[in-house]
Amino acid sequence: MKIRNMAATSAIVAISALALTSCSGGGGDAPAPSDGEVSGTLTGVFFSGFQETYEKIATAFEEEYPDVTVDFDYQGGDVGQLVMTQMQGGTAPDILTSFPGGDPKDNADNVAPLAANGLIAPLDVTWADDIPEAWASDFTYEGEVYAYPGALQPLSAIYNQTKMEELGLSVPTTLDEVLQLCADAVDAGVYAYAQGLGEAAAGPQMFPFAHTATLLAPEVPDFDEQLAAGEATYPESPWVDIIEIQQDLWDAGCFGEGALGRSREQGATAVAAGDALGIVDVGAVLASISTAGPDNSYVVAAVPATNDGDTFVTALPGFVTTINAKAKNPAAAQAFLEFMGTPEASAIYADGFKSVPVIPNDEYTPTAELEEFAALIADNKGMRLPTLQAEVQSTLNQQLQAMFLGNTTPEGVTESMQSAYKQ
Repeated sequence: MKIRNMAATSAIVAISALALTSCSGGGGDAPAPSDGEVSGTLTGVFFSGFQETYEKIATAFEEEYPDVTVDFDYQGGDVGQLVMTQMQGGTAPDILTSFPGGDPKDNADNVAPLAANGLIAPLDVTWADDIPEAWASDFTYEGEVYAYPGALQPLSAIYNQTKMEELGLSVPTTLDEVLQLCADAVDAGVYAYAQGLGEAAAGPQMFPFAHTATLLAPEVPDFDEQLAAGEATYPESPWVDIIEIQQDLWDAGCFGEGALGRSREQGATAVAAGDALGIVDVGAVLASISTAGPDNSYVVAAVPATNDGDTFVTALPGFVTTINAKAKNPAAAQAFLEFMGTPEASAIYADGFKSVPVIPNDEYTPTAELEEFAALIADNKGMRLPTLQAEVQSTLNQQLQAMFLGNTTPEGVTESMQSAYKQ
């Protein structure tokens, strides 16, 4: 397998681009190869932080298809933006790294807008019907599957279990216990949650996104649809309660000194070093924390938002894999996407991303850190993230920072989100 342009970087950098946005346009058909022969060179672009995982799958694919030479490009930074630039310039490879879901009113690198604009091809795969219904909309557009779904990662708390045990503390199961953990952490000379509140593109949103699983999704499961129909607004929804909790967390000192100047990468490093007990972020960050603090044990846990002990977990697909609508080798591209959905390849993918396969897979066994998350998914307590338009998401992050500085209120945050919403 040929590898080129391998730029090393932290997984956190790329995952910070997981903006959960979308775009608009009209669909396209899969390019039909002239003879359907699976041979030749297959090109693709992926994030370098997970190069080892993609290489394992590509090597197994080449064994299955010896007439194909896989020539993947591994890049650091915002690989999604790179793909968009390549497509605009006509230089994009056959296989693309994309993001799930999306709102067709936006202009972003998510499945829905890419498919709507005819930039990616529908898939001809045998595993399409195996995608659980709860997650199907993240990978489909107008009834057709456009992406290999990869794995569900938690958007949850990641705790340094070693540090917690050293201090005699335990993972909270209610909101009051979360606030008590913050107080206990301060008394112990550390802080509870190393949120990267200074990273305006994604840092402030993580805690509230985790709380939507319990406070929004079960209460108003069709909130996105109501919002689009003008039947709901952010200021008259559970979003106000969600933002109020963020203010309570800030007032309780949960985020430590200098949180508004901290990046997510710095936050993850603090957890690995034991300076903070945990961080609320996407599950892919666990890989970086484990690398930075290999002698610690870690645990992924849902983030309580109430005191009744009935907590749900936000789950979301990370990177998804799509096919360029103008692929030079569409036959090999379709074969590769079919191969990614096999139990063997799916387990490799999930293990590499420290996540749980979207498509149920008997060959996958969760690691100790992910046992609780996998159990919640199996118990139907995993909730999809609400779809925020790009401008609404940007406004949420900026307004949370403003609220922590004392310049707005929870109600003001949601009013600004509503003003940014495009009907």
